[in-house]
Amino acid sequence: MLSEPLRYELYGLRHGNPYRIEPLDPLARAGDRSLLVDIDGFVSTDALRTYLRRTVEAGESAFVVVSGRDYTGRTTIANHVLDVYRQVSELDDRLLVSRIKVGHNRDFEWVKEAMVELQNEIEEADLTLSPALTESLNTIEGIDEGVYQSRYRGLARRLHGELAGQARGRCSFGVVFEGLRQTSLVDAMRKVFKSSRSIAVFTHGDYKHANTPSYEELSRLDVHLIKLEPLKGEQVRCLAEERWRAASALPSPFPPDSLETAWPAPTPIKSVVKTLSLLLDIRLGSAADHGPWPDNTELEIPHRFMFFMIRMLNELGAS
Repeated sequence: MLSEPLRYELYGLRHGNPYRIEPLDPLARAGDRSLLVDIDGFVSTDALRTYLRRTVEAGESAFVVVSGRDYTGRTTIANHVLDVYRQVSELDDRLLVSRIKVGHNRDFEWVKEAMVELQNEIEEADLTLSPALTESLNTIEGIDEGVYQSRYRGLARRLHGELAGQARGRCSFGVVFEGLRQTSLVDAMRKVFKSSRSIAVFTHGDYKHANTPSYEELSRLDVHLIKLEPLKGEQVRCLAEERWRAASALPSPFPPDSLETAWPAPTPIKSVVKTLSLLLDIRLGSAADHGPWPDNTELEIPHRFMFFMIRMLNELGAS
C-alpha cells in the first residue's frame, strides 16, 4: 500500500521540500538560484564575482577550482560558479556546459572528451555555425595527442567568435571536470581555452593521498580557488533559515537556537541538508492534519524532537 503524499503546502511550500539533497543547478533549474544561500565563511560570492568580472573585462578565460571533502557541496558550488559567470558575462541562459567525470591521469583523453561533449551541446542547442567551423569540429576525435592543445585552442577561439555573434543573442561555453586528478589538467585547459573567453571549473577531493593534488599544490596555480569546509552551528542556522525564507512566506518550524546547538561539531553541508529534509518530512508525515502551519502546532519541530531524531538518524547512519 502506498503512503499518502506529504502535503508540503501546509507549510506554505509550493515547490516541495526546500532541503533537497541533490546538487543545485541554477542553469538548468532557475528555481534553484534562490536556494543557493550565501553563508558567511563558506563561499565568498563577492570574491568570485570580482574574479570573474575581471577576467571577462580583460577578455580572458576563467579558471576555478572548487576543493573540499565528500559531502561539502563541490558540485553545487561548481554549478554556482557557472551561474555567476553567466550573470557577469550577461549571457542570459545561453551558456553551453560540457561535464566530464575524470577517471584517470591522461589529460589528453579528458580534454578530448570535453571538446566532443561541447560539440554535442552545440548540436542539441540547434546553433548555427559556419560550414568551415562545423567541418573542423568534426575532426576533434581524430586530432593526435602531440598537437591537441594547439589544435583545440584554435577551435575554441573560432567557436567563441561564432557563438558571440549568434542572431538569438550572445552565447558562450564552459567545461566542468569532476574529480581533478593532477594539476597538469588545469595547465592543459589553460592552453586550450587561452583565447576563447570561456570558463573551466574543476572539483577537487581534498584528501592527503596520491590520487589527487594537495591543496598546497592547487594554491600555487593561477586559478580562483574555493575551499569548502564543514558547517559550524551558526552556519547551519543561516542555511536552514535562508532556504526556508526562499521557499515559504510562513515562519520556519525550526527553533533558531536549536538549529545552532543541534550541530555542535562541524558537519558537511550535504549531511546537514539531508537531516533537515528528513526532519521536515518526518514531522509532516506524523502530525495530524488540523490545518496549515503555524496555527497547527503539531507541525512545529521542537527542540527535544530535533535532538532525539538527529541522534537516532546518526545511529542509523541516515544522516
